[in-house]
Amino acid sequence: IAPTAMLGRAFFHAGRMLRETGQALERVGLRAQDNLIFREKISRHRAVMNLYEKRPEKSLDVFIAPSASVIGDVILNDGSSVWYGAVVRGDVNAVTVGGCTNIQDRAVVHAATTSPTGFKANCSVGSWCSIGQGAVLKACTVEDHCIIGAGSVLLEGSLVEAHAVLEPGSVLPAGARVPSGEVWGGNPIAFVRKLAKEEMSDIEKQATAVQATAKEHMDQFLPYGTAYQLRE
Repeated sequence: IAPTAMLGRAFFHAGRMLRETGQALERVGLRAQDNLIFREKISRHRAVMNLYEKRPEKSLDVFIAPSASVIGDVILNDGSSVWYGAVVRGDVNAVTVGGCTNIQDRAVVHAATTSPTGFKANCSVGSWCSIGQGAVLKACTVEDHCIIGAGSVLLEGSLVEAHAVLEPGSVLPAGARVPSGEVWGGNPIAFVRKLAKEEMSDIEKQATAVQATAKEHMDQFLPYGTAYQLRE
């Protein structure tokens, strides 16, 4: 670990100790006032979480559901969305999600420490992509305008080229490639058919529709604040 990173972690732990001390003192004071409001059950889940010096970066119009988790070295570009129960984890290497891409409910997108293919172990998802419910993307690359079916698994070093579709439940082995303009599916994965031009244009329409729905969900939540701490 670099000296600057070690210093940053030292400040992190010092800050945590001060926060815990302040919280303990606050509870002592509340007990003295016969006020037990601190016993109220409040969810401590953090949808966006730093990991020491690794901090998620997101645009202002990105929707992250309250029960989702975006952790560490993650970049979420304009109009992207991370839905309920989904996890985007950039702890050991970086994860990048392109613009207008949706990571749907319970999907997991994460990097790896190393890749058996010899390529970088980062995970990259392009723009105008739809990652279906329950899909798992591990240290792979998905180019622009792709659909990854629900429950699909993409392993280290795999590549899905632009304008390609994986059917639900597909398993793409480490280092495997899905060519542009094709539909693949199954376990083991196999070629299904070519995509028509109309189907290719529908990929962006689907991503745009999900983005519009994400905007509606986003409007239902206030920005993160400390209003719940206010006491009469």
